[in-house]
Amino acid sequence: MVVDLVPRLARSIEARTRRMLTGEGRTRAAVLVPLVPVGDAVHLLFIRRAADLAHHRGQIAFPGGREEPGDATPVATALREAHEEIGLCPEDVRVLGTIDDIETMTSRFLITPIVGVTPYPYPWVPDPREVDHIFTVPLTTLLAPDAERRETWNFDGHSMPIDHFPVAGQVIWGATHRITRNLLDLVAKELH
Repeated sequence: MVVDLVPRLARSIEARTRRMLTGEGRTRAAVLVPLVPVGDAVHLLFIRRAADLAHHRGQIAFPGGREEPGDATPVATALREAHEEIGLCPEDVRVLGTIDDIETMTSRFLITPIVGVTPYPYPWVPDPREVDHIFTVPLTTLLAPDAERRETWNFDGHSMPIDHFPVAGQVIWGATHRITRNLLDLVAKELH
């Protein structure tokens, strides 16, 4: 899967027209969506955000965050944040491209996801102020027919249907689920 998926996925990302959102009234952010070649498989790397953060505490995410004035592009933001949060050196990432922007509902972030390939094994160093766990999940696990679920969750007395991936002892939902779903749709096209 590793040998031919990565170049095919890079071509697929480059060839498509991605959904770009305007940032009016939103805080711009970028995340790195790290593909990790582990043996003959490709994994997706996730973090669990520290429990005492202001936004999305304890949630599963991709390394990334708010755009800062010195960031020339969303790629620069994602690579800087990945370096700060998990110790991933920007020069160790092979950027494949950018997928569809998404918005968060409550915190009003506009997120640009940057797909990149990282080496493995790698000496990840989580910043304990921001990250309390780093883990990977094989793409094949996420693509399995029973991997994605929809349940009704209660938010402040309001019931809402929530799509999520309960994998690796974690629950991937919200913005991270939507970014993962967008990537998996591209991967599935390349695998079929």
